[in-house]
This record gives sequence, C-alpha cells and structure tokens, in this order.
Amino acid sequence: MQSWFGSSSSSDNKKKLKEVFEEYGKKSGDEIRLEKKDLKAAFEYLGALMPGYKAASVLKYIDTDKSGYIKGTELDALVEYAYNSGYNRSNSLF
Repeated sequence: MQSWFGSSSSSDNKKKLKEVFEEYGKKSGDEIRLEKKDLKAAFEYLGALMPGYKAASVLKYIDTDKSGYIKGTELDALVEYAYNSGYNRSNSLF
C-alpha cells in the first residue's frame, strides 16, 4: 500500500501527484518536461500495474502539441488524468 499521500482531500492529493511528476521530470528553463521514460518511472512509483502502457497512453492523449513530452499546462492535465485514474488516497490500492 502506497503511503505517499498525507491527506485525503482532493486538492492535497492532486498537489502530491504533481510533486511526484515534477520529481521525475527534467527541468528545462522554468518548466518541467516529462518524457516517456520519466512518465513510466513516475507511474511505476505510483504503483501502476503496467507503467509503460500508462506512459504511452498519457503521451497519446495528453501531449496535445505532439512534442513527445508533457510540459506546461499538459502537466495539469496529467495530474487530473492520474487522479481520475485512481491514483488518490481513496483508492483501495493505496
């Protein structure tokens, strides 16, 4: 069971998710960039059963500019995607 969530509120969970993704991303100027390998590592940390598949799905659906990485406002969409996919404290997997 994952213990990285400190609170059960939605905004706190989303903040923690964003921190996880930022930790696995690479800083490029003032923004964080997450390539497929970074996304895979983050989803692995979060306990995804198939982190490579999750990473590929994220790039397919959230990488709106098709740059090959998640950055800027796409990071917020990634957090929403992860939260809505069950990566939150109320999910029984955590």
